[in-house]
Amino acid sequence: MIVKSKGIVLRTVKYSETSLILDILTRELGLKTYIISGVRKKNAKVTLGMLQPMNVLDLVVYDNDNAKINRIKEVQMNYVFKSLPFDIYKSSIALFMVEIIAKSIKEKESNEEFYDFCENSLIFLDQTNKNISNFHLIFLVKMSDFLGFNPVSNYSESNIYFDLREGKFTNNTPHHIDYLNERNSKKLVELMDIDLERPEDIAFSRVDKHNLLESLILYFKIHLVDFGKIKTLEVFKKVFDSK
Repeated sequence: MIVKSKGIVLRTVKYSETSLILDILTRELGLKTYIISGVRKKNAKVTLGMLQPMNVLDLVVYDNDNAKINRIKEVQMNYVFKSLPFDIYKSSIALFMVEIIAKSIKEKESNEEFYDFCENSLIFLDQTNKNISNFHLIFLVKMSDFLGFNPVSNYSESNIYFDLREGKFTNNTPHHIDYLNERNSKKLVELMDIDLERPEDIAFSRVDKHNLLESLILYFKIHLVDFGKIKTLEVFKKVFDSK
């Protein structure tokens, strides 16, 4: 069956001298693995640049539910990023976001609302001139909602500690180490209350950002099976520490 869909490239792996295997989050089909041939040839119609992680594509694909790898019939750019490839801070955030998406999505079923959230987040990041230093943190909090373990909004004067295992605030420190202290719990509430397109509305210190990032990644690891290590994390930190 031939299907048309939009898709975000999550991963690429070289296969043979001229082919690539790609993991793509598609809007209509969910997470899919494709092979495309001939892209490493000198005069290839489809360039390697088109197939880089984070790119948004228009696809025509062969779809067989019984096949682990399907073929791409046609591909072209759906949206051409204007600033992401040339802005080291934006591209670092985008690649971090894409790796988080890739490690979080295990089910193959389509989720158009989640796809739209991911695509819109990347396009907003490309187009915005606002302060983006907190964008990745807001993205992680909003993404957890789609994945089914968003933090419960029960923060209060007494519930001041966020339990990462339970996903809610509590009035006493939990009997384990996976929780946020009073300061970081309050910062998490700020993230929960802010819109993704208004990252400039909150101001965190560098230490706060580091602590929240580490805590949110741990939160994902606790609630997602086989989440693994984030390879882009150390580069991401170095880029932002140099800013």
